[in-house]
Amino acid sequence: MSQKDQLHILIGCADARDLNQVQLDVIGAKTREYARQGTRVQLQVIRAAGSFVSKDVYQDLKHIILDYQKEIPADHEDDGYYIHIQSHGHFTPESKKDYVSHIYDMKIVDGSPLNCGMLGASAVGVEIEQLILENNLTYKTPDGRKEVKTDTDLRELLRDVYAYDGFLAGDWIKSIDLLRTHPRAQKTALEQMISKDPDLKRLGIKITAGIQDYSIHGLIRLDGGEPQVRFWDEVQQEIRVKAAERIEDLKAQSQTQKPLAGLICMADPRASSRLAAANYYFEMKGIQHSSGYSANTVFNLTGSTFDIPSIPFGPYAITGFYYAVKHLDLKDQMILGRDQGQTDRIMHKIEQDPIMNLIAQKFNVNFIKINQHDLV
Repeated sequence: MSQKDQLHILIGCADARDLNQVQLDVIGAKTREYARQGTRVQLQVIRAAGSFVSKDVYQDLKHIILDYQKEIPADHEDDGYYIHIQSHGHFTPESKKDYVSHIYDMKIVDGSPLNCGMLGASAVGVEIEQLILENNLTYKTPDGRKEVKTDTDLRELLRDVYAYDGFLAGDWIKSIDLLRTHPRAQKTALEQMISKDPDLKRLGIKITAGIQDYSIHGLIRLDGGEPQVRFWDEVQQEIRVKAAERIEDLKAQSQTQKPLAGLICMADPRASSRLAAANYYFEMKGIQHSSGYSANTVFNLTGSTFDIPSIPFGPYAITGFYYAVKHLDLKDQMILGRDQGQTDRIMHKIEQDPIMNLIAQKFNVNFIKINQHDLV
């Protein structure tokens, strides 16, 4: 029997509640079930604040897909490429919460702490602007060092370093407009990017869009259930069943976000593990913990180019980092690479990025450098 291969990429939020042990268990079991049936499933995860499909997130997607194509056998039977855009929020009790629902049947609980924090991303952007200008950020260019003292200087910083011609708050960093429609809007943006990219256009990539309701610990698809994706749909519906059976294990997911630490790592789960990092942090701090991963423990940012120091961070990686250290008070930030070399490159990237480095210095961030090789 020929081996089929599927690549699934989840674009999820960095929110510490966005992962729990039930999800890990179901995905693991379903992956093994598919392997027995002759389909090898690989799941990769990109964690970006607000689940925005920004240009850097698109580059992450592209890197993952191209690297995956180098790994699979030349004579494999291609079973498809799937991208799942997933935001999170809190729907009212009277909302329709079937697995496939319509946005007009649903209403977000205004002001709920379970809603995505990037509903206020533009306001966070204003704070970052203030931080940059009040500290007269300096940065290197091929022509020497420059200092940011005015709004014009700030626009020049974005052009020089981040290749963006515009303003920061409300422009480079935008808030989620309407949470219910946000995943669909990101799906459209991604479809348009793929349609203009000759490297990915012919792959027949299928994209889903949904919101994870933390109050029911389940995903709700807002795209009419099209395209149908058997593996993903089976996983999400199984999670709903298991979540109802293990409600005590999931209490932390339906509480205000209050993680213990931050984690910056690669998108590839084989090179980085939130569970391994969380266990390391517990041991380091002498905190009693269970063997599984508890939601609301680690605030996680990922990217496939996080180990390339010459590439700057994207707007929502920077926003997520600032939000974590300023608003969630996560001064402990774990840097996790596949090995020590990769960890050092991620750390060097943070030091090379002018805004990320300023945030780290201003809030006295304690970077904890670890690597998957040593943890395992």
